[in-house]
Amino acid sequence: MSGQKGHKWLGQAGAALGVLSLISAMPIAKLVAASNQKIPSPEEAAKQAGGLSPVKLTEVEVDDVMRDRLRFDPQWQPILQAVRQDLIEIKWGDSKLTHPVWKQYGAKAYPLLEYYARSRDQVRQAYGMAGIRSLGKPYTTLWLTKQLQRRASTPDFYLLTSQLDTLLLESGYESENQKAWEREFGLDDPQVRSRLIQLAKQNLEPQNSPTFYNQFNFDFLVNLLGYDQVFPPQPRSDKPVPNLSEWTKFEQITQPNQNQIQAAIAYYQSLPATSREYLLVNRLGTVKAEQISPIAKALFKSLATDVQSPDRVWAIAELDRHHDPQGSTLLQQILNGDSRPLYSLTRSVFYDFGGDDIDRGAHAYYLLVGMAQKYPQSKFIQGCREYGDLTGHSYFGGEPRAKQLLDRNAKKSAADRVRDWQQWLSHYPNHPGADDATFLLAHSLQDQGDIMGAMRLWLTMMTSEIGDRDALYLAYPHVRTLLDVGLSAEQVQTLLQEPNYQEIAPLLRYALAVKEARSHDYAKALQTSENLNLTVMPAKILDRYYKAGWSWWTGDKTAEVQQQMQTMLTEQRQRWQQLLTLKTENTPDSRYQLASNWAGEGGWKNGYLAIWDGYRTYHLPTSYSTSQRYSVEANDRWDCRYWWVCDLSKRGESAVRQSYQSASQNGVALSLYQQLLDDPKTPPQLREKTLYMVAMTLLWQWENHDPGETTRIHPPAGVPVGKRQFNPDTGESSPDIGSAYQSRIDGILTELQVKFPNSAYADDLLFSSYFLSNQPRYLQQLVQRYPTSDRTAEAQFLLAHQKPKSE
Repeated sequence: MSGQKGHKWLGQAGAALGVLSLISAMPIAKLVAASNQKIPSPEEAAKQAGGLSPVKLTEVEVDDVMRDRLRFDPQWQPILQAVRQDLIEIKWGDSKLTHPVWKQYGAKAYPLLEYYARSRDQVRQAYGMAGIRSLGKPYTTLWLTKQLQRRASTPDFYLLTSQLDTLLLESGYESENQKAWEREFGLDDPQVRSRLIQLAKQNLEPQNSPTFYNQFNFDFLVNLLGYDQVFPPQPRSDKPVPNLSEWTKFEQITQPNQNQIQAAIAYYQSLPATSREYLLVNRLGTVKAEQISPIAKALFKSLATDVQSPDRVWAIAELDRHHDPQGSTLLQQILNGDSRPLYSLTRSVFYDFGGDDIDRGAHAYYLLVGMAQKYPQSKFIQGCREYGDLTGHSYFGGEPRAKQLLDRNAKKSAADRVRDWQQWLSHYPNHPGADDATFLLAHSLQDQGDIMGAMRLWLTMMTSEIGDRDALYLAYPHVRTLLDVGLSAEQVQTLLQEPNYQEIAPLLRYALAVKEARSHDYAKALQTSENLNLTVMPAKILDRYYKAGWSWWTGDKTAEVQQQMQTMLTEQRQRWQQLLTLKTENTPDSRYQLASNWAGEGGWKNGYLAIWDGYRTYHLPTSYSTSQRYSVEANDRWDCRYWWVCDLSKRGESAVRQSYQSASQNGVALSLYQQLLDDPKTPPQLREKTLYMVAMTLLWQWENHDPGETTRIHPPAGVPVGKRQFNPDTGESSPDIGSAYQSRIDGILTELQVKFPNSAYADDLLFSSYFLSNQPRYLQQLVQRYPTSDRTAEAQFLLAHQKPKSE
């Protein structure tokens, strides 16, 4: 905001702005000294603001510059205290405001309230929205109109729909009247409603945007209209029954001649694919054994001898079902020889046993079970039986084997399982289950400690044709987990040089570059990623994961994901260049800036491997337990016992911690800060700031990051392991991380108070320590030692309104 514009606004609605100083934690250094315009007194501003219309008043927009100017103007201190008291009562009291600012100043407080509704802090959001809603129409409607044009993600939409009298409570109540919020914001007026719906749609990000579902406008439309009205589901009717009247005529011929047979075959081949599918599955598939018409049998025989037909094996299996000698002979040749032709049937069971193709999947399963019953000694069925023995579950249907066999399998070592699967694959290399067996072999190698052997098999599954391919999608979750927190840079480099994985080389190069950046070799990271284009990687690599029959993926998910990777890499290279400059300077100040870049907003991008679809926290395994109370579930997305990368029985604790720390924004930042603290040449003033940043980074990790990640990176640099605590649910003990963090912060507080008695940071750390430890002594010390601190009023309020916690 320019000085001229700021002064104009002050002359219009200064009363509202005065309250803007609030309890902001913005440092005074951010004041704009160039603006010399005189700030009016509260009385002058109130007088001038009184003449503004609601429309003019809502056009005023507050920014941080003007907020900071008013924050330090002595004439506004009473208003500052009033607003500060409001926020204290909301945050630490019963959230019931006795005399809120909007009651004191009315609509003149609107610009300030609008400013807080845009805050990232939920308490301030709620405060702003409570004020705007209390002002009522037309301010609510004017606010909503402007908000829909912002393309914003805040505030949370429940702040519009919750009951106003409970809005400031930590758990506000939804209004029982679903239409109440609409009337409150003027949406009961048809013209207003139509105009705002159109405005919301015009300012809606496209549906393929990664932030699509986080948009305020998305929530507005869904709450107002309902999801199905905003995004109508695609009509899903039963598949239309094709007109097969001509085929019906052919089936009525009891003794067809050759010309009639050729005519029927030509008719079948002229049908659209969906009609041919319907004829094979829904018409001929429902015919009982040996009751097939002569013309249908002739069609099947024609398809069975056509090696180019995609329906050849289907026709052979149907002929065998109808006890046709020719069909049975052909089927036995497949069952006892190369079983690759069966892939079309087994894939149908996996991909089509649900949704629109359930009929095909069900009948394919029926045909396969019939083969197992009729030809139990065939090579294919023998392979299925042996596969079931090794897994302990039937190849068809998954029923558990006898307890004796299950007990025997449970006693096998990882080496035994490796040998068993290698032998099975050598006997049945073309079996439809070869991809499943390869996956299980990789898992056995992982359990044996051969993680590179396992990785090679998973990469092979992503790049090669193995089995019927229905299990290939299982490989990518393991590949991305190992690339992120499993393999070292040297191991990734080894894989990158092997010729078998050149199709997936762009992904390996990307992972290598990120690992180099995590180890602060930014020059090498830039070199490795130079001219790297992740969008040119063959689509089939990731299609096996993103198109594995999952109906909820819409659009070309693979292309979207690869483009998102490329976009992130482009930004990362810019960041690595900045970090390289700081590292090259190698001064105490540049080293501090380097650490703060990692710790600060967006620092997570420095070492982020963008292969998680934005859901790394959800997918990354972090939970490890030795308790026998809970079994290891196959493909459990969090259980370290399944994923190796954090399985402490197979991988050293220090290796696990180092891998997760290097992949953690705060783990890296704390390491860099600690190097500064360990350096005796670090200037005192910089040491003071570094101590404070260590404490704040620990608090941020504790309060805002996944507990599993916090456990895996413990202890970060400079933090003690801490005492252990017992978990009665699992019967295990684990480090008391909160206590360890507080111990480190206590040490920082002591050093600040002894070596830096005038430090501006100690009061904030004392205040935060109360919430980390639940110990009121930190508040008492704050009040006693720092009576003029901007935290003192809050500390006094907490001491007066909360029961002291036992030491």
